[in-house]
Amino acid sequence: MSERRVGPILSLLRQGFSLEREFGSHSLESLLRIAETVEESVYEAGSLSRTATGFRFALANPPLRVGAFGAIGLSLNGIAIDRSAVRFRGGPDDPWRQADGLDRAHPLLLAPGRRTEIEADVEPSRLLGTLSVRLELESVAIPPKVWFAFRDALREGDRPR
Repeated sequence: MSERRVGPILSLLRQGFSLEREFGSHSLESLLRIAETVEESVYEAGSLSRTATGFRFALANPPLRVGAFGAIGLSLNGIAIDRSAVRFRGGPDDPWRQADGLDRAHPLLLAPGRRTEIEADVEPSRLLGTLSVRLELESVAIPPKVWFAFRDALREGDRPR
């Protein structure tokens, strides 16, 4: 395991032990349950599909608060994808926008209840088996970067809606 992967894992373990010591193991169980609920309600399960130039997936955007993000990052199986190869749209009637064109004045808006599609161009050789996808979001209002990750099997072509 590389050094850059060990640091975050050790930090997470330290934070977990600190929470458990301060608030008890029930707190950790609740946090895990919340994280799983968010994951299951944000990523549209089964939406990971092959496109002519890479892959696509959808976020279901549960009815939470609106999020405005001035930058996004995407990685596949731990390898970052250049932002110029990533695009998104807020619905089937919206035009595709390039991820490298995001900034504070032109953010990605994740609106409650509105499906968002994200697409990336990658080499076909990277699209084998079950894939691990990580989406990083940089809010225009709140400094820390947030991220969301999921694993899913790649489907051939677009998923019927």
